[in-house]
Amino acid sequence: MKSIPVHKENENTDRLIRYIVEHTHHEFGEQYFLSFVKHLAEALQVKGAWVTELREKEMRLRSLAFWFDDHHVEHYEYDLINTPCEMVINQQECFLVEDKVIELFPDDPDLKPLNAVSYMGYPLFDSSGKVIGHVAILHDEPLYPSTEQEAIFNLFVQRANAEFIRLKTSQQLEEKKQKLSSLINSVHDAILETDDTGFITLVNPAAEKLTGFKLQALEGSLIFSLFEKESGDYLRKTLKNIRDEAKAFPNLKDRKELYCIHAKGDTIPVEASLCQYKVHDKQYMTLILRDLKALKMAEQRIEIMEEKYAFNGAPRRSGIIGDSPVMLRLMEEVEQVAETDSTILLLGESGTGKEVFAKYIHQLSKRWEKPLIKVNCAAIPLNLIESEFFGHEKGAFTGAVSRRDGRFTLADGGALFLDEVGELPLEMQPKLLRVLQEGEFETVGGQRTLKVNVRIIAATNRNLEEMVKKGTFREDLYYRLNVIPLTLPLLKERGGDILLLADHFIRQFSRETGKPILPMDEEQINQLLKYPWPGNIRELAHVIERAVILSKGGKLDLLRFLPFDNTQIATSQTDPLDLIHLKVMSMAALTQLEKTNILKALELTKWKIAGPQGAAALLGIPPTTLNSKIKAFQLKKTHE
Repeated sequence: MKSIPVHKENENTDRLIRYIVEHTHHEFGEQYFLSFVKHLAEALQVKGAWVTELREKEMRLRSLAFWFDDHHVEHYEYDLINTPCEMVINQQECFLVEDKVIELFPDDPDLKPLNAVSYMGYPLFDSSGKVIGHVAILHDEPLYPSTEQEAIFNLFVQRANAEFIRLKTSQQLEEKKQKLSSLINSVHDAILETDDTGFITLVNPAAEKLTGFKLQALEGSLIFSLFEKESGDYLRKTLKNIRDEAKAFPNLKDRKELYCIHAKGDTIPVEASLCQYKVHDKQYMTLILRDLKALKMAEQRIEIMEEKYAFNGAPRRSGIIGDSPVMLRLMEEVEQVAETDSTILLLGESGTGKEVFAKYIHQLSKRWEKPLIKVNCAAIPLNLIESEFFGHEKGAFTGAVSRRDGRFTLADGGALFLDEVGELPLEMQPKLLRVLQEGEFETVGGQRTLKVNVRIIAATNRNLEEMVKKGTFREDLYYRLNVIPLTLPLLKERGGDILLLADHFIRQFSRETGKPILPMDEEQINQLLKYPWPGNIRELAHVIERAVILSKGGKLDLLRFLPFDNTQIATSQTDPLDLIHLKVMSMAALTQLEKTNILKALELTKWKIAGPQGAAALLGIPPTTLNSKIKAFQLKKTHE
């Protein structure tokens, strides 16, 4: 190169190599490039040297390091188009301009301020051979490098290229590591990694929240200590299988319900997903733990939200079907009391839908985001009732291998549905009364007094007043529960609702069985309306389900599944005037009776004449006949 005094070519070449190597061999990354460009420019005695990274989408070059006129230039970035660097990138080989570079590239805005005369650049490539940047030098005098000098320059370009690839790879790995770390730390599920001996090597913040232990305490501890004995034994067996490698090992497709023990001693049911992998010939296992209690609460909130509003944003009735006058009055009462925190007692025969109403009340309440926990007081064994209500401590009784929360704890902040509360044993009633009055209790075998804020919705099909008189139900508990009593009507009292419910169940079971069902005819409608339905809605659902499953050609044979014969049909419904006890009626009385009966049918169906849910179907006459009678009797809607 003309700018370097050369008397002995070989001596100069050796000097260049030694000079650059001595000043760059101990540097790495960005620091390497800062040192590289400085000593490259000094060794070649040129005005400037720089290393750039190609930003392909923007067609720009960003310098990793730029040395010019004895100092580093920071944040140097420029457009690639119309520059000598463009030739390096496009041709993917060395590009040399020995003299008059400004004249060759007059549109390059930087050459003139840099007082550039000559230029030489080499491309940098990634491991796949794609151009990712370049190394260049420029001078304010002409450059005439020899072949050997170009080779030396190229040698150090290759060293810079290798470091560039290493730097990019390191940056990519660090970026992936940060992304993975952010992902692990942001997921709501607990993640615990262990080695093949069971020592925890990695945890995320969700694991800290789930277990109650700090991250520092978790890392390095044995995974088995966080689980109940049976769950811990399962994990021991799993890790043994990993070490054996010959036995099958569960993967992410396999989910196992385990029981984790919180730092406070509570037992937490979790759904565990397991996977294994190997790093440097060492096996690792990762557990992803999902809190089933929290998951159930989340699912319930979603279910309540879905039920609370229809697609148009209007409130829904959460599975309650019916628009008979008795049901409309009940729904009005329900909506008035639901938003309060008052205790509600649902009264009604079996099958009238008490659980459905409990869900609807909770859905409308201020507590809807919290869980509604159900307790069937008739289904819990006598010796476990207290434990189910209030929970127990580890070792409180035989089989109590860990601490468990009771239903009151699970319902804290939400509501507790005491179904069949009339079946509650007498010895348990004072303890329930205390929770209702004071909001506090002790777990079985525990010493601490726990406080909860729970709304009570109770239900029974028994006469609690009679039970109080007989001494089988505490009077004070009865009055505590009977704050707002709501009586659910019998199905036979709901008139046309029977047809609405039947149509709902027909559609439901038709979808479930895949069997199309024809619309009900007049005979089927009469069968449904004349049957007394002692089992209420539950019985209706079972009858429809059997009829749909055993239907032929889409035709329902309801009579086959109703437990009465034709003579019973004729006498099962008694007239309000008890015609059986009337010996003779005048024509005027019969006419008035018919008029009253038609008016009642019209009111029950909201003056809907035709259709399976209309008044004509309820009366068992054609719609045309009903229209004629309405005119003859001059019947009108009461609100007109």
